[in-house]
Amino acid sequence: MSTYNKYIIPVPQGILQRIDRTSSPAHTGKLRNAVDFIVPQNTPVLASADGIVTFVKDDSNVGGPAPSYWHSSNFISIMHSYGEYTRYDHLAYRSSKVSVGQQVRAGQEIARVGMTGYTYTPHLHFQVFVFTGYNIWSDFDTIEVKF
Repeated sequence: MSTYNKYIIPVPQGILQRIDRTSSPAHTGKLRNAVDFIVPQNTPVLASADGIVTFVKDDSNVGGPAPSYWHSSNFISIMHSYGEYTRYDHLAYRSSKVSVGQQVRAGQEIARVGMTGYTYTPHLHFQVFVFTGYNIWSDFDTIEVKF
């Protein structure tokens, strides 16, 4: 499946250490097309395309290298045209600069990178996805994206 929208890298390129598409043990199944951007903590997170914010979670201040932290990740989801969404995970505690329903532009800072959720090292987990059913937590599939 190819994407209709054009996406920019969601972190400042001068800070980006590397793009990792393969090493995360969690990037299987529905998350197989997720991308990790290895950057230091507190790196700005940028909206990857124009859209409308659909979900914000930024109240967690815990994370670590165990699956038990899976649901502790702070994240933001943005709806784009053509039924595509982006999700930005492992955000810093209370770093969200956007709210649900807000229109954002590509390149706009939306949060900062943290160490929340299931993570071994500071990075931004990024995925482009579409819904495949009605349950927002399980009925989705990621789309391969090129930058």
